[in-house]
Amino acid sequence: MHNFSEYKELYHYDAKRSLVMNEVTGDVCMMKRLSHYDENVYAYLNTNKDKHIPKIYEFFRESTGYLIVIEEFIQGNTFDVLIADRTMPDNKKLSYFIELLEGLTFLHSAPNPIIHRDLKPSNIMVTQNGEVKILDYDAAKIYKPESTGDTTYLGTAGIAAPEQYGFMQSDPRSDVYAVGKMLTAAFPNNSRIQKIAAKASSFDPKDRYTNARELSDVLSRKLSPNMKLKPIFPPPGFRTRKWWKILLASLFYIFYIYNLIGFHASDDPVMNNACIIFMVVSTIVSLDICTSWSGIYDILPFVTHKNLFLRCLFKFLFVLAAIFVILLLTTIVLATITGLTK
Repeated sequence: MHNFSEYKELYHYDAKRSLVMNEVTGDVCMMKRLSHYDENVYAYLNTNKDKHIPKIYEFFRESTGYLIVIEEFIQGNTFDVLIADRTMPDNKKLSYFIELLEGLTFLHSAPNPIIHRDLKPSNIMVTQNGEVKILDYDAAKIYKPESTGDTTYLGTAGIAAPEQYGFMQSDPRSDVYAVGKMLTAAFPNNSRIQKIAAKASSFDPKDRYTNARELSDVLSRKLSPNMKLKPIFPPPGFRTRKWWKILLASLFYIFYIYNLIGFHASDDPVMNNACIIFMVVSTIVSLDICTSWSGIYDILPFVTHKNLFLRCLFKFLFVLAAIFVILLLTTIVLATITGLTK
């Protein structure tokens, strides 16, 4: 049996929640006693951290079957306050939704995707530092491709996706539905966001955005030219945290840098440097187009099309076009420099 002696109760909310302090570390934590839970969810969150997810310090099951969870104590305002604030500029409000979708992408990108299933304004916190945290994983579950439905129907009426009431199994699109409903409430006078929100919250999951990243990409590129671009770190291959993608990406980057360092195309240093610059710029632009690295090229037609064949075809064509333009510009610059030095 677990030793509770290291935790001192500071405040008793109810039978399910207490504010406690670890007297060894001094950390103030939230202690929860859950009757509905998927233990695998907490096992994953305990060993895999993300800035949008409260830290799970430890968890253990009581002999009664309840799960005790000790997690990070988060302070701030919930999305209820944000959604109701009509004075907040749309760009500011939207930036919080982009952060929310980053957190969902972390959950959905787990080796076995984690579906929150109870996303609602009161379960999303904006901290005093402006960070978005996704709370309460009581209803969260591990997605099982072989299942045809959820074993337990949980969620909040009016915001939970229809499939959570027995139509089919919840998947990442179920969380997308909830975000769509919140977008509808948060931007009542923004027709462009309302259109995107309507698609995100379609009754049929097939008509929604397939995951949080796709919805984030659409919001980032369409709503405002002043929206910040996606962060460039981590680079492609490292963002999903899947070990095989990280391995392949690491091998590619090491191989590429090794060959770049040893590259020697000409005894003319100007020509050699021009070739290296061409290779680097072409590689960065190609990666950006193919992986939506920065999101700059997502405005191009068909780049985010839901049809995989069209998406890949047009990305390939745009990469060829970009390489041609870069090669042309490099040739012009090189010819100019050569003409000036004669």
